[in-house]
Amino acid sequence: MRDINLSQENLAVQWQYVKRNLRELGVIANFDNFERKAHQAIHIEELIQKGIYEEFTEQIGAARYEHAPDRLDERKGEYSRFFTTTFGTSEVMVPRTRDGLKIHYSLFDKYQRRQKKFDNMIVLPMILGLSQRKQRKFFKVFIGDAVSRGTASKLLKNLEGALAEYRTRSIEDKYKYLLVDGLWVSVMSNDRLQKMVILFVLGVTLDNKKEIIAFKLAKGETEAEVSGLLNDIYRRGLEGKYIKIVASDGAPGIRQAISLVYPYAKWQLCHTHKLRNLSSNIRHKVKHRRRTMAQASRIYKSGSRRQAIKRVRRFCDKWHTLEPKAAGCFEKDFYDTITYYDFFEDKNFISTTNHLERDLEEVRRRIKIQSYFKSEQSLNLWVYGIISQFREEQREDEPKYIFTLVKEPKYESVQYS
Repeated sequence: MRDINLSQENLAVQWQYVKRNLRELGVIANFDNFERKAHQAIHIEELIQKGIYEEFTEQIGAARYEHAPDRLDERKGEYSRFFTTTFGTSEVMVPRTRDGLKIHYSLFDKYQRRQKKFDNMIVLPMILGLSQRKQRKFFKVFIGDAVSRGTASKLLKNLEGALAEYRTRSIEDKYKYLLVDGLWVSVMSNDRLQKMVILFVLGVTLDNKKEIIAFKLAKGETEAEVSGLLNDIYRRGLEGKYIKIVASDGAPGIRQAISLVYPYAKWQLCHTHKLRNLSSNIRHKVKHRRRTMAQASRIYKSGSRRQAIKRVRRFCDKWHTLEPKAAGCFEKDFYDTITYYDFFEDKNFISTTNHLERDLEEVRRRIKIQSYFKSEQSLNLWVYGIISQFREEQREDEPKYIFTLVKEPKYESVQYS
């Protein structure tokens, strides 16, 4: 049996197969005709047209052909206009005024050709990682209309206000752990293509909820760049009253910046990065890598800090002769990778930067459709849009609780369900 690909980019194609098969089976003689009739049944064009006429009548102060003393203007013909909603594109007639009275419609603004909700639907697939070509094909199939590549890019600029608010909002001082990491991208800056890094700060709250607090496009993971980002979130309210550990990779600039802004927080070197460095420094990879990596990984599964130290000493004694470079690399800064034993109950949050890296991998996947970004602002809008979508997905995953008051003759009780 042939597998069916129901991925986002292939959904429109599969929908065409479904309609064809239904026609062949005789379940619905003409599915396209059915869709058209369904669209007509809800009278979208009539509803829009009726709303336009009602608002026009209300604002000029008189109905059509009505002789009213307080009339503000008169009707002078109409002009046709196409307006796209989530139900498709409709042609409506918009009345003109004789004396130039400005009429404001609640459904659309002057020169607006698409419903705001439809514009949001155009931006959402881009943020989710669907290419503009596939997004255009998708909407053409399902709604019967789409927008050009240039228009889609302009719609993304609608996020500028929300991005400015995100970067200046107050941050509640409620985080116990911070994770700092960077993602390298290609950006057109000063008329040439450059490699730049997006620095991210993820916070874990006192009730173990994760959130990307801030991000910044920087020239590198230097102390100055990271300090600028951390000082910004400090200034906006995250003073670190509850921060116990800040985790990152081994980049010296990040570590120095953490010590500067949050000097009393402990530093956790991500042990996943330590294991990757060990693997890359093994000389005889075929002969030794499998055993070496298995033994090194076992160290971080120790039940206590003391046990982990014993295991690393045995590991280094054994491999210093066979793999001196790899053993030396692993031994260097090892104690910084086991800081999490001081807060062992939360080891899954702070022993690595994996919680942040999973989000970065998703950001990387979604921006991969862009080989490079034409401007820094364009990249910032993309990243903010993706982070906003993360927040929406987290809200959807949160459990919903219902509180029910049950009244009895002599007392009231609260049931929690």
